[in-house]
Amino acid sequence: MKIIVRLCKKIEEKIDTYSIQKKLILLYVCCVVLPVALTDSVVVGMIFSEEHNARKQVTENIASAAEYSIDKAVEEALTISKNIYMNKYINNFLNADYDSHLAFYEAYQELMQDSLFDSSLGNSSVEITMYADNDTIVNGGKFKKLGRVKQTEWYQKLQDSGNNFVFCAYMDETHDTSPTDLRKVSIIRKLNRYMLDPHEKVLKIDLDYNAVNTGLLRANYESEVYICSGDKIIFSNTGRNNIKESFERFDKGTMHKCYVQEKELYGQPMKIYVRYPEIQISKILWNNAIQMILLVLINIFLPWVFMQFLNRSFTVRLHLLEDTFSQDHTGKLKVVETISGTDEISQLMQHYNSMANRMNHLIETVYESRLKQQESEIARQDADIARQKAELLALHSQINPHFLFNVLENIRMRSILKHEDETAEMIEQLSLIERQYVEWGTDIVSLGAEIGFVESYLKLQKYRFGDRLRYSIEMEDDCREYQIPKLSLVTFTENSCVHGIEGKASQSWIFVRVYKDKNNLHLEVEDTGEGMPEEYLNYLQERMEEANIEMLKEKGRVGVINACVRLKMYTGDHVKFHIESERGVGTEVSVVIPLNAIS
Repeated sequence: MKIIVRLCKKIEEKIDTYSIQKKLILLYVCCVVLPVALTDSVVVGMIFSEEHNARKQVTENIASAAEYSIDKAVEEALTISKNIYMNKYINNFLNADYDSHLAFYEAYQELMQDSLFDSSLGNSSVEITMYADNDTIVNGGKFKKLGRVKQTEWYQKLQDSGNNFVFCAYMDETHDTSPTDLRKVSIIRKLNRYMLDPHEKVLKIDLDYNAVNTGLLRANYESEVYICSGDKIIFSNTGRNNIKESFERFDKGTMHKCYVQEKELYGQPMKIYVRYPEIQISKILWNNAIQMILLVLINIFLPWVFMQFLNRSFTVRLHLLEDTFSQDHTGKLKVVETISGTDEISQLMQHYNSMANRMNHLIETVYESRLKQQESEIARQDADIARQKAELLALHSQINPHFLFNVLENIRMRSILKHEDETAEMIEQLSLIERQYVEWGTDIVSLGAEIGFVESYLKLQKYRFGDRLRYSIEMEDDCREYQIPKLSLVTFTENSCVHGIEGKASQSWIFVRVYKDKNNLHLEVEDTGEGMPEEYLNYLQERMEEANIEMLKEKGRVGVINACVRLKMYTGDHVKFHIESERGVGTEVSVVIPLNAIS
């Protein structure tokens, strides 16, 4: 029980997060669409069930009709076999010993003139052959010697069955009536009425194979019919009944698509397969289209229309209330002008109007007096910001000549020492940096742009130092859009060139790295130059940590201090500086900025 209560509570909490419109849609789907879909599915299922039952009844009737056709053909042959079996003249004719062919022929003519023999044959289209184990008879007509057929399939089946007669479908290999094998369906019966007969006698009655198949075709059944012995198709109405071809095999993999009726035909198990007709879904739907359309209109469309009215009753007034929540240009809360209805939403509007009136009174008496105090505070802050901007402009003016002097000196030294016409390339790099000093509309640039300035500067230094200088710049892609004060990273790079590389005769490297971890952005400039003494290292570390505007008024090199001051101002004094150096090994400057202090 507790589990059910807990589950219901979770469902309520989830529903509470839905909008009114979504709740109505949910109500419509759960209480209208799903029940309608369920009931309509039941109706459609009943239609299909009725169609299936009708289809099954049709196939049963077809199977019964096909069974009747076969029984009729077989019963006709059995009647003839019974008449011959009971005919003593035929029995005596087959048992007699004949001295010559002439004696056999005379006895044969006498038998043919016997009216009882004609009545035994009847008017059927079956083919009758009588075999006797009598060497004195002559093969011909309806009488033949038994010895030549003892190896045939039908004779072996008769002997193996232990019965007096069997039903057999086989390919005739004796070629008595055709030079090729023919399909045969026969009733084979032993003529052993008289136990003391000296000779074995067998009657074979061949059904008219084509007549039986033609009868199935002319019946115009709605479905395919297969009459099988085992998996051998004996008769069918498919039209594929070439008498000169071997019997086809029934594909039992399609048995699930057929109605099956079992039958035993005189010791021979038979099965009648009737293929179920295809259910014409489109035809069924078309025949019931009017009923289905009416069900859809009544069960879905009408509730949907009513739901739209309910939706408007909720949402229109709620949107009106939502619009009213916004303040007007005077800062006061609006009130709902027109309240219609007496439901819960109307009561909510009335309560809101009462609250809005009280709030407006508080705004008039308290808020406006405090607003004046805030305006004066804002004015004071604006003055402080203006002062800081003025100090920043002073920093800019101090950086420009110092930095440009070093760049121009590099170009001059390169031209004197090398006597090469590479001035155009150097000026191109110089102009890129020069532009940054001249255009001070903003002091902030992206790290991607700042790295570009660093690369331009190092290219210029490469002209000066040649193979003595090698450099590497690495920056993570997701750091490219972070912003820092302009030329701050360039300043640290310049310091590495001037104080690290210049005093060392061997080849040196400068590494510039920009990366971030979970909380901080890291800027690192490392060189393998001259390095610095420990006393000066401690002195520079302290000045970088305590950098301020007053230090910039001192004489001497202030480029690094300038960059530190601007970084501290930009990050709200949240930046950290760290410098490591070893004499003759190199120097590394690390700047760590919290990610929440920059954009």
